[in-house]
Amino acid sequence: MSRESHSNRRGNGGGGGGAVISMLGLTSQQVASFVITLLAAGFLSAADYGVYTLAIVFVEFVVMLTYTGYFHFVVTSDSEEEALLSTMFWIMTGIGALGGLLLVIFAAPLAALFDAPELAPVLRLFGVMQPFASAIGWASAALTRAGSMRRYFLILIATNLGGLAGGCLVLVLWQSLYALVAYRAIRIVLGVAMFGMAVPRLPRWRFDTALAREATSYAGGLYGSRLLGFFSTFGADLILAYLFSTAEAGLYRFANRLAMASVDIVAQPLRSFALKRFGEAARGGRPLGTEVAGFLGANVFLMGGVAITIAVLGESLVGALFRPEYLAALAALQALAVRAAGLAGNHLIEPVFAARHANRIGMYYNMVWTAIMLAAILVFSGQGLVALAGAQAAVAVLSSVSALWVIGRHGKVALRPALRNAAIALVLLAVYAVALETGWLAISMLLNDDTLRLAGGMALALGLAGVASLAATRSRVFSFRLFAG
Repeated sequence: MSRESHSNRRGNGGGGGGAVISMLGLTSQQVASFVITLLAAGFLSAADYGVYTLAIVFVEFVVMLTYTGYFHFVVTSDSEEEALLSTMFWIMTGIGALGGLLLVIFAAPLAALFDAPELAPVLRLFGVMQPFASAIGWASAALTRAGSMRRYFLILIATNLGGLAGGCLVLVLWQSLYALVAYRAIRIVLGVAMFGMAVPRLPRWRFDTALAREATSYAGGLYGSRLLGFFSTFGADLILAYLFSTAEAGLYRFANRLAMASVDIVAQPLRSFALKRFGEAARGGRPLGTEVAGFLGANVFLMGGVAITIAVLGESLVGALFRPEYLAALAALQALAVRAAGLAGNHLIEPVFAARHANRIGMYYNMVWTAIMLAAILVFSGQGLVALAGAQAAVAVLSSVSALWVIGRHGKVALRPALRNAAIALVLLAVYAVALETGWLAISMLLNDDTLRLAGGMALALGLAGVASLAATRSRVFSFRLFAG
């Protein structure tokens, strides 16, 4: 075995240890985002938080343009190493620089459009950061290509948790909108430093135009689907920011961010591992039905469990940790948690059709359901936050049902094992929900102190989740082998 092969194998990690590190690496960003959301909503007004999250929508658009296709091209291309890495570095950082420049140029017009004066300086600061954030994306792809996954996940953990520690300190000392900007800057500085030292090969002053055309053609096939997914995720943010005040829109964004960040703690690792495992199954000529069954059961069980916990404990959580004004978003938070969990089937569209080399089907699927989601947002945006969030939850659940039909019909996947797993997962979730609600009512009657009541509720939720997880693994609905490197 060559030294490089041995290094790559060692870098990937092995057995349970590698799975734990990869799981921690992939969840660290969601955990950091979740904690910062909690802290920010505890210190900042809904209006200030609304400005920050509106700015993040535009940043995420630039990130989506940078990562779509090019990241995967770096990982999968068999082109000559130096030419590939150098060319992709200049393309990805170039997109980040152009996107950042556009954020700076259009900062004032966007602030005027959304009647949010503080938005302009925040967008300008984010615009300056974008080329460096894009360089981190390139370095992540380079490490993944080299097979240095253990190193990659350890750096993810260090940068996310280091950024979280710095961001929390800044936010506690400087309770301002710009403390959140500083948090993002700290993460980027740590990422540039650590990924820059870890990449196996630094970029050169080299640009292969033929390779650039090939990569752009590859990325172009995914842009349609990702654009539609972006507008499905952030469409309500933009519409509400335009129609309502930053305070009202901030309440919605708080509820949406908290719900999505909570569910994404489990959903993001599942999405990442699904892409990897479905691709391996396709390359090995194995049927995808087994993978679909495993990931659908895990998605429904884990994402649904988080949503139920938010629905039951949400009022106590918001009341104990945030300003009283955020309680107005409670019902929306609960509905948006259902929306996030309702995408359990939807999340399988991309890995299935990427493995089938049929991304166009995924794009058509996303086109239809994004149009339906945006229509629901437009129709219900004037009916209040609860109606808007409820409509989105209903659309999300229907989209997942539709996703399973598309996967079975056009992906040619046998769905019986997957539907069996989903049904058992729903039964387990129903038992978990009844037990948690019953226990929570008892705790609420026994404990008068809000903090003790919340702590007791969280301890109860963790204990019941452990029992439910054991039942799920015994019934083969969920397995930690899904997270094996």
